[in-house]
Amino acid sequence: MASFTASARVRALPQNFWGAMDAEVARLRAEPGAPMIDVSKGNPDLPTPEHIVRAMQCAVADPANHRYPSYAGRPAVREAIAHRYRRDHGIEIDPATEVAVFHGSHEALMAAVLGLADPGDRVIVPDPGYPIYVSAIDLAGARVHPVPLSEPDYQPDFAALDGIDRAAVVLLNYPHNPTGALAADDTFPRALDASERLGAAFVHDFAYASLGFEAPPRSALSADPQKERTVEIQTLSKTYSMAGWRFGFAAGNASIIAAMTRYQSHAFSTIFGAMQDAAAAALSGDQSAARELVDVYRRRRDLVVAGLREIGWDVIEPEGTFFVWARVPGGGDAVRFADRLRTEARVAVAPGDGFGPRGRSHVRLGLVHDDAVLAEMIERLAALTLPGRPPR
Repeated sequence: MASFTASARVRALPQNFWGAMDAEVARLRAEPGAPMIDVSKGNPDLPTPEHIVRAMQCAVADPANHRYPSYAGRPAVREAIAHRYRRDHGIEIDPATEVAVFHGSHEALMAAVLGLADPGDRVIVPDPGYPIYVSAIDLAGARVHPVPLSEPDYQPDFAALDGIDRAAVVLLNYPHNPTGALAADDTFPRALDASERLGAAFVHDFAYASLGFEAPPRSALSADPQKERTVEIQTLSKTYSMAGWRFGFAAGNASIIAAMTRYQSHAFSTIFGAMQDAAAAALSGDQSAARELVDVYRRRRDLVVAGLREIGWDVIEPEGTFFVWARVPGGGDAVRFADRLRTEARVAVAPGDGFGPRGRSHVRLGLVHDDAVLAEMIERLAALTLPGRPPR
């Protein structure tokens, strides 16, 4: 069998952060021992609300959805997105020119970076931040320029941009993955000021749009209601427990949306019509299930934060998302510590190194199991990190 060498573009990419963890967890699951508790990813465990499932079932049975749909999102789903912005944030969105739909927010982020950044351009990203940002920049041949987020509030230090005068994109993410921080009152206005000075588009990754525990998360478009330079990217994965459905969207500046959709029409393909119908049902229908999810994750957050603090871990209580961000006990190496947790406690966490240099010495835990499993996780971590405490 012939063996082929990947292109230089692909060879330059690091191994997918999540794929590598998945492979290791799968290997350990096949070995004898206690069941693995995997909190390394944000893969929601709760089912999609029934009314959305029913909408999808009906739409799948409609022969009109068995043909290729248009590249442009259907009017119903684009109008539902505009409706959600009006209701949740008081922001008017033109569904015809200021909305684009994608197979998940991952594709939308790729389309934003590759649709706007040329080779050699700078793209500003948060550190720590979601690993796919760097992957998108690498594929674009652009340059990563990090803006540090410092403990305890994890807001961007825009002074790090003083030495540059041009960038293609300023990218932020609140509620923030991996730390769970919410944007401060002045974060988005300052990001817009920096973007204007640099001639950059401002792209906000709003994946956890519904998941604020003490206050609803703020849309970046609230600081730029005229959409002068802002696009916001969302997903249904977290808000409606629809991770496997792969539906995301972008809303904001019409010229950025046009660049993203032009890229999408070449790099990706159309979205199954039934999926668009179900997304419209989720966005325009009863939101009580989405609100109930926040209560579930708040309860899980409180359980895990209290449990980790009881066993001596240094944890900042997250304001949003469904993650807990913790310093490695004793300040050690996060990759080695995560490896030890997997092999000795059979608990898989995400080492902070995967989120950038400022993630080192931290680990991220997802609140994606029920209370009993999370309590078992705390017991296993206690047995490993507290001398003399036996495992349960």
